[in-house]
Amino acid sequence: MNKISIMLAAPLMLASCGQGDVLFADKAVVNLSPVDGNPSAGYMELHGGRLDVTLVGVTSDDVMRMEMHETVEKDGMASMEKLKSIPVPAGETVKLEPGGKHLMIWGVGEYSKQRGLLTMTLIYSNNDRIEINAAVRKAGEAAPVAE
Repeated sequence: MNKISIMLAAPLMLASCGQGDVLFADKAVVNLSPVDGNPSAGYMELHGGRLDVTLVGVTSDDVMRMEMHETVEKDGMASMEKLKSIPVPAGETVKLEPGGKHLMIWGVGEYSKQRGLLTMTLIYSNNDRIEINAAVRKAGEAAPVAE
């Protein structure tokens, strides 16, 4: 099966499965930093499949560096901590969102900025690798969410 056939068949395969049967991610967006040199932020929803897994990494060919982080509050002060992994329980949704778990992204490439999409690969503990496109939006700009 070629890549186009797989892309066309994927929605049908998802529709034929019961909710929680397939590991996938959607609603991905990258908010570009308004300050050059500062990291951008990435958000999405991770949907667990039949088994508990852990997101162990996220990569992209068009960024300098990407890390998983979580905003935590200690003694009334919010700070960010780097995460080594993010658990994704079977059949559940884990949101990467402002004020919680999220991606910190340094050096989003001009190609992705112009295209309005950043292609990322999510790497899971079961060796699944899922490619997803995140809508790229500039500070203060609304953009449709890539699925």
